[in-house]
Amino acid sequence: MPILLGLIGLIVAGLFWILRTHGTVKGLQEVNRDTKGLQRRAVSTFENLVGTPLQRVRDPRLAAIILMIQLVRTGSPLTASEKTRILEYMETPLGVERISATFERAWGYTQARVPFSQVADALAPLLRDALTPAEREQLIAMLTQVAGAHSPPSELQREGIARLKRRLLAGAGAALDTRRGESA
Repeated sequence: MPILLGLIGLIVAGLFWILRTHGTVKGLQEVNRDTKGLQRRAVSTFENLVGTPLQRVRDPRLAAIILMIQLVRTGSPLTASEKTRILEYMETPLGVERISATFERAWGYTQARVPFSQVADALAPLLRDALTPAEREQLIAMLTQVAGAHSPPSELQREGIARLKRRLLAGAGAALDTRRGESA
C-alpha cells in the first residue's frame, strides 16, 4: 500500500510539473508574440547604427571569398569542384595565408538560398573603393569561373554576376568622370 501511495504521489508531482511548465511555455510564447514588432524595430535600429554583418566586412579578399561562396550557395549546396576552385583562388591570386580559417569565416557570412545580389549589394561599396578596375575585372572572372566549376552557370548566377559587374564598373566610370573634370 505505501508503494502504491508513493507511486501515485510521483505521478501527481510529475503531472503538476508538466502542467506548470506547459503554462510557463504558453505564457512566454504569448509575450513573444506580443513583442515581435518591438524586436524587429530593435534589430532594425541596431543595424542602422552598426550596420549588417556584411557591411562591417573591411577586407576585400574576405569579401571576394564571401561572394564566391554565396554565388554557389544561392541555388544548390556547395560541390567539391566549386570548393576546390574557391580554395585555389584563395591561394592564388588572393594570397590568403590561413586558407581554412578564412574559408570558415567567409562561410559564416553566407546563407543557403539567399540571393547572390543581396550579398553583393552589401559588399559592392567596399569592393568598388578597395579594388582597381583591373582587380574588379579579375573578381568578375573569378566569380564566373566558380559559377561554372561544377556545371554551366545558371541564369540566376549569370544575372547576379552581371549586376555586380555593372555596380563595380559604375564606380569606375564615375571616378574617371570626376578625374576628367578636375584636369579640365
